[in-house]
Amino acid sequence: MQDLGLQPSPVVGDWCAVQAYASDRGLIEAVLPRQSVFHKPVVHEAYGIEGESFVVVANVDYGAIVMDAVHDFNLRRIERFVSLLYADGIQPLLILTKIDLLSEPEDYRLRVLARFADLPVFLVDSISAHGIEALSSYLQRGTTLMLLGLSGAGKSTLLNCLSNSMVAKTGEVRAQDGRGRHTTTSRQLYVLPNGTILIDTPGLRAVGMNSSSGDVSESFSDIHALALQCKFSDCTHTGEPGCAVQQALLAGELEQDRFLNFLELRGEASSFEEVLARRKQKDKALGKLLYHYRRGMKEYD
Repeated sequence: MQDLGLQPSPVVGDWCAVQAYASDRGLIEAVLPRQSVFHKPVVHEAYGIEGESFVVVANVDYGAIVMDAVHDFNLRRIERFVSLLYADGIQPLLILTKIDLLSEPEDYRLRVLARFADLPVFLVDSISAHGIEALSSYLQRGTTLMLLGLSGAGKSTLLNCLSNSMVAKTGEVRAQDGRGRHTTTSRQLYVLPNGTILIDTPGLRAVGMNSSSGDVSESFSDIHALALQCKFSDCTHTGEPGCAVQQALLAGELEQDRFLNFLELRGEASSFEEVLARRKQKDKALGKLLYHYRRGMKEYD
């Protein structure tokens, strides 16, 4: 028998080798190689970073950012989600829900495209199924689509619409801000009638950065392209001479709000990198201490 070695713990979306021992039971013997992974976003609290960045979903083709267009439309938050997905090599797309409550929903698409020219944007009313047909190119048999968004964004209602049945529980939202309780409390995998694999995730309370500062820079493609023209290769774009990014800001070619959000996300990513480096040093020191302790115990024996 081939030695499979140390296997990772399976997560939602994994394909596994299973040894069946009953008609509806089996033992997982191996987790097959993953094509992609998505890490749980860490939360950046006032006094540090909360939690660790664990792999929580595997083999995702597209990450659908689901956003309530009425109560929670936020370009900066879209940038956060896009950066997270890019860091894990997952293609993002944006689904704006509850468009039946908007007088000019197309204006929202144009606002998004003005900042994210290459981001696919879909305007959807999950109750009437208006706009669902436009999603068809991303809903193919064997394709895996993951839903991401805050609580109350309409992920579960969208899932029910795509499934043509009530497969997910939905809840009431507050009228003043559209926020609701978490109806999805764990990651769930569903197979849609056409064979699309859809993964629903719990609503996030915050969207922290668990990517590197380099990943953040690359997700802001326009700023990244400008940075290549800076006089200094290590330019921080915050005051150095010959900075192409600052020149674009002064010329009105780069939106100031987008640049400020870029700096904020890059700062959070750098903080996360520092936390990981400290943890690595701590683990290394602990391992060294344990090694000397065990060696001393053997000499004592």
